[in-house]
Amino acid sequence: MVFITGLLGLPGIPLAGSIVPEDDLSVTFKAGSIVLMSTVYLAIIWFWRAATIVYRDHIVVRQLFRTRKAVWSDVLSIEIENNPGSSRTMLLDREGRLFPLPGGVGAQAHEVRAIKDIWERSRGEGWMPPDEAIILAAQYRARAQTSAIVWATFLAVGSFLALLVSGLVFGAKSEWDSDEIPWLFQAIGFVPVVVFVAVYQVAVRLLRRRHTAYVH
Repeated sequence: MVFITGLLGLPGIPLAGSIVPEDDLSVTFKAGSIVLMSTVYLAIIWFWRAATIVYRDHIVVRQLFRTRKAVWSDVLSIEIENNPGSSRTMLLDREGRLFPLPGGVGAQAHEVRAIKDIWERSRGEGWMPPDEAIILAAQYRARAQTSAIVWATFLAVGSFLALLVSGLVFGAKSEWDSDEIPWLFQAIGFVPVVVFVAVYQVAVRLLRRRHTAYVH
């Protein structure tokens, strides 16, 4: 984590210091560069912030923008994700939320066992196993969210590469003066971010709506 932070984080500081004060660069290009660098720094912050914290009476899952808390009696299951290509440990709570436990828990079998032992001892005698319908619905919502992230990432990266290649092609036809940066390069910072957010919101709603229509 220290290596990744240094590799991705340190170059952004002098880069921002050289771009922002430059009067010859357009505001659009500066804004795009700042958005692009901000995305990298948000990823770094997520690396350091994400954690699973276990207490005697509840569990806390800390992510980038939210912190989820569940008392042990509201936890319905703690299992390895039902996906051969994944080692994530998933928690299902009584509200039907299924989310991964971050912080390397999925790769450490002894940590998963320790968490499950605490849960089984602390959930109370009145705890009942979840209904299969709740499990299936939660699993589908989780898969829909994962699929939406994959599609959003794919299209965001595609838009980034398309802007990059187009900028190189059109930029090669003109002189590369500081005030003649192709508008495609000026948009390269924030267009992929906008594409990711828009595609994710649309995809996750469509996938969940399809499941609801199928169930009914």
